[in-house]
Amino acid sequence: MDGDIISQINAALLPSAFIILMGFLLKRFQPGGLTLVETRRVISTLVINLFYPALIFSVIPTVQLTGNIFSSPLVSNIGITVGMLSCWLFYPWLKRHGWGKPELGALMLVCGLGNIISLGVPLLQAIQGESAARFAIYVDIMAITPMLWVVGLWLAIEWGENDQPAQTVGGFLKSLLSLPPIWAFIMSIGLNIMGISLPGFIQKAVSMLGNVTMSGMLLIVGMSLSFASLNKYKGIAILASFIKLMLVPAVVYFASGMLIDDWDTLQATVLMAATPSMMAAMILSERYGLNTELLSTVLVVSTALFFITLPVWLMVLG
Repeated sequence: MDGDIISQINAALLPSAFIILMGFLLKRFQPGGLTLVETRRVISTLVINLFYPALIFSVIPTVQLTGNIFSSPLVSNIGITVGMLSCWLFYPWLKRHGWGKPELGALMLVCGLGNIISLGVPLLQAIQGESAARFAIYVDIMAITPMLWVVGLWLAIEWGENDQPAQTVGGFLKSLLSLPPIWAFIMSIGLNIMGISLPGFIQKAVSMLGNVTMSGMLLIVGMSLSFASLNKYKGIAILASFIKLMLVPAVVYFASGMLIDDWDTLQATVLMAATPSMMAAMILSERYGLNTELLSTVLVVSTALFFITLPVWLMVLG
């Protein structure tokens, strides 16, 4: 394997793997008497309400806005859609095993949506530099978040084992506009367009807070790892991981070749598509009654296999 690829993998994945291990140890030992659920909820609450908005404010106001602000999310949505629709291939198999739409909905979430904030951001920064985080933010705000809270929420409510009313346009908009990262992105774009710079001490503060985002998300990944159900679902989990880690980025790679003419944007878009399944999908699964055991198994398998498939995509992308 090329020395540059090895150094990129080491720079991007070894620190992430170490933080994931720390999260797993937090789950195992529960220091301070805090339960796993309490610790994970506190960290995820801080990430979504403070650290991630700060990351957006630290990056977006100062980057040069070009066409990739829309092209990268557009291509990413193509990959997400293909990943989700591919899961229908599992449906006859699920029905033969006495399963149904709660399992299919869980698979559609993990096959389509990638873990681009906790793993995509450090990967891009290791390969392209600190400013490459903007690509992950573009895709997260304009592709991942809408797909999670439109398609994902609809799937979870309609197919999960719950007594929730059907999703409405008003309910979706309320859910979407209640997310602090959405407002942080809108405000940051406004600052960028108007050429307004944050005061020096605020810029330093949001940078410090934003740097915690990836660490917090990686700790949640480690605390969410569960090997108990691996034997039960290992076959379907491997197939689902293949869709997420190989099929989806392949679709994005070919679509990018037709729609994106900037190499850094193309490379970043494909690498984000190649990330493992999104941890936030567990929130919808647990809340609305999808098969969380199956979903968490795919999360474990796709995260583990990511360390094998990433070198393949780094070689493809040169």
